Amino acid sequence: MNLFKQNILSYLKSKRLNVFLLFVVLAFLFSVLSKLSKEYTHSFTFKINAINVPEEHVILNDSTNAMTIDLTTYGFKHIKYYLTQPEIDVDFSNLSKTPSHYKWIEANELSKIINQFDANIEVKNITPDTISFKYDVNSVKMVPVKLVSNIKFFAGYDVVGDYGLEPDSVKVIGPKSVVEAIIDIKTKPLNLENVNSNIDQAIELNLPNNSEDIKISKGTVRVNGNVEKFTEGTIDVPVSVINTPENVKINFYPKIVPVVFYTSLSDFKSISSSSFLVQCDFKDIKENSTYLIPRIAKQPETIKSAKLNVKQIEFIIVK
Repeated sequence: MNLFKQNILSYLKSKRLNVFLLFVVLAFLFSVLSKLSKEYTHSFTFKINAINVPEEHVILNDSTNAMTIDLTTYGFKHIKYYLTQPEIDVDFSNLSKTPSHYKWIEANELSKIINQFDANIEVKNITPDTISFKYDVNSVKMVPVKLVSNIKFFAGYDVVGDYGLEPDSVKVIGPKSVVEAIIDIKTKPLNLENVNSNIDQAIELNLPNNSEDIKISKGTVRVNGNVEKFTEGTIDVPVSVINTPENVKINFYPKIVPVVFYTSLSDFKSISSSSFLVQCDFKDIKENSTYLIPRIAKQPETIKSAKLNVKQIEFIIVK
């Protein structure tokens, strides 16, 4: 019986507490609603949205891009300006301009600002009263795309030739001073591992730091590459000497050197000794030297790389 009474008293006490809390919440709400229904003046920073800018001009981002506006209205109307960054349109169609700046003057443009607010919102003050916007002339330029890649192939595989980009260049539009400084547009890194089949993949462009000032015709490009099995081969190639003076005769050894090359299996059979040209330039001989330096002067486009295992060609002058 005692336990039952305790439960009843506890329940009644909790009910009283809940009612008390309810009245506290309602009192708070009434207080807030009362304040929001009154008029207040507050300052808000508005981000400037440039509209009707002539096509041949672009407003640079280092220009002033905000203004502070004092607004008088009911508390309810202020709430939206606290929740998100407010924006205000500035119409450039009739602004005065110099060779480098547009000038916004409050006395001339106030009515256009006021018209962007509801009738029950009063614009009290705008700071600053004069704003200069730096601009530049738009320029158009085709810029090559440069692939940034870290591609690792499965053992015995490699790409045939160069990687293809589609498109291989993009149109850049923006301030002349900015566009002229852009040499190329790099891709974001393409990281692939254990590749053993053809590559065909879209990749985003890595836009310059000042990309807010420019527009680019494409945001992505496609990277493609023909991947095949590769092998290494060795072939003997005759050595020739160039730029030998007319009154000088030389004898050199070896007259044939092995060239080690790396190519795809499909192109391997097409490689022959005549595909390469190994030369030594007599003009490169250092004083009192008795050897020539062989170099590969010509090699097929179908091979990935080639090297000489012989680094020196011994010679003597024949009298």
